[in-house]
Amino acid sequence: MDDSQLRVVLLLVDLIGPITLGYILKVKNLVRPAFTDFMIKFNVRGLFTVLAFVSFWKLKFTSEVALIPVLGLLILFLPYFIGMAITRRVADPLERGALVVSSMLGNTSTLGGLICFLILGATSYAYVQVIGVLQSLVLILFCFPICQKFRDMAQTNRGLTHKRSLKDLLFTWNQVSILGMLAGAALSLKGVPQPAFFDPIFAALVHVSAWIQLLPVGLMLNITAARRAMNKNVFMILPVKFIVLPAIIWGLSRLLFSDHTITSTLVIQAACPVAINTVFCCAIYGLKTDIAMAAFALSTLVFMVTLCPLFFILL
Repeated sequence: MDDSQLRVVLLLVDLIGPITLGYILKVKNLVRPAFTDFMIKFNVRGLFTVLAFVSFWKLKFTSEVALIPVLGLLILFLPYFIGMAITRRVADPLERGALVVSSMLGNTSTLGGLICFLILGATSYAYVQVIGVLQSLVLILFCFPICQKFRDMAQTNRGLTHKRSLKDLLFTWNQVSILGMLAGAALSLKGVPQPAFFDPIFAALVHVSAWIQLLPVGLMLNITAARRAMNKNVFMILPVKFIVLPAIIWGLSRLLFSDHTITSTLVIQAACPVAINTVFCCAIYGLKTDIAMAAFALSTLVFMVTLCPLFFILL
């Protein structure tokens, strides 16, 4: 088995394995919700911080790297405006909200990060972390209010709403990986060399993180509900995710970057399928989670069958 084939096998194992295991555990009722919550927090607060520290330490900062957040914000907000436009005729605010958030949030950190690491290496994974931080902030500061907006539109009688302070929004334990990024960036800027033994440890942690992140997806997976919710509105998301957004980001990246790794990373990030965080958002605010689950399942399947092999061949 050559290196390319091994990378494909690792990707399939890291994607299908944890989701399948999580679904089996769900069917057998062997995992409590508290354990699922613990895994999510351990991954976001623990492993993400370590991975961010090591990857940013390896990162070489240039003027082009400083432009990555600009394209990262476009990856997040362009599909929002497109999603608002293509769903304007959806009458149910709860369904429209789920579709808009599904258009906006991509599986950039877990699936996108894994693919970028396997194809392009640790430097690409560091670029992914930059976009991941932006998505986390946009999730809290923009997506949550948008979900609340669609929820309010669907309510005839509004009750009291809980308003978070700016401190509660900006300073949470789920953002602790930013500290890892800052620490790694400081060592990189000071020219401190990274020990060689970090490479195999980093590679192992990427795979462990993918399993811990995707196992809860299997625990939440409801195939029957997702199949029932599959309609033409869900299918409208596919060209936005897989054609329009990657094409725009590719064109802009070609103009702004000479670094092939940056351009390739941004295109992969732009083409990522719907994030599982979409389901979490919809569940919190009472939007149609079945629509979000259908969008997640359909886009992930299409991505794995079409775009993922294409990226391995071209990049």
